Amino acid sequence: MPLTRGNSFVVNRYTSPYFETPWHFHEEYELVYCESGFGKKFIGNSFSEYQQGEMAFIGKNVPHLFKADNSFYEPAATVKPSSIVIQFLEDFLGTSFFNSREMMEMKHVLSLSMNGVMIVGETRKKIRDIMFDMIEASKIDRLKGLIEIFGLLSFSNDLQPLSVSTISGINASDSLKMHKVLEYALSNYKEEICIEAAAKLTNLSESAFCRYFKSRTQKPFVSFVIEMRLNEACKLLKETDLSVLEICYDSGFKNLSNFNRLFRKQYHLNPGEYRRSSQG
Repeated sequence: MPLTRGNSFVVNRYTSPYFETPWHFHEEYELVYCESGFGKKFIGNSFSEYQQGEMAFIGKNVPHLFKADNSFYEPAATVKPSSIVIQFLEDFLGTSFFNSREMMEMKHVLSLSMNGVMIVGETRKKIRDIMFDMIEASKIDRLKGLIEIFGLLSFSNDLQPLSVSTISGINASDSLKMHKVLEYALSNYKEEICIEAAAKLTNLSESAFCRYFKSRTQKPFVSFVIEMRLNEACKLLKETDLSVLEICYDSGFKNLSNFNRLFRKQYHLNPGEYRRSSQG
């Protein structure tokens, strides 16, 4: 996001009919609060749903994408996704700032953010209120707010890492290539996913594409598709009364026993047990 004159970091409200930014990365650390909207998010090699009220802290050069639910693309959609975003460079207060003794704990949080971090609980509520105040605050009060956020993050037990591996972006051209693949996967994971079609988007052979995708995400493309399908199944189990068989097919699986096996492997529960635990 553009840095305005007279400011050393960005704090802004971003509102759009849908989040249209591609899979991308940047030198700035990013703290983002989802004010309204819902959809799917990719942070590093983590894929999951995002909901209104969520807050994430994303490290420098960590690729990420937030894609609004398809309902926001409908002509009748009245709610616009909105987020409050803070971005700052590691040296925005000087090269030694985060190496000072007072910032030792925050330096550790910066390291955690290289895998993407979800902020939950009371810490999220407190930081959300500060972010709201910062939008309209004076320059010095915005800086005071950010330092207060650093203090909350430094000693919080409400930080949940997302990725199991640290993923860094390479260049803009590569990000565009990955974005095409992710868009294809998002649009087709409930149907038949063809590695050949995904490979064509990157101008690679199938074998080269599989190596390419794994090098960018630290997971095989087939595993990534299964993860998206299981994520959809979890959403349907929590939000609908559809039978497990219906959810199996609606999530893109073709075989119930295979669906049950993969679901238990991922969540250590069968679909019925997951549904009951999510409702309890």
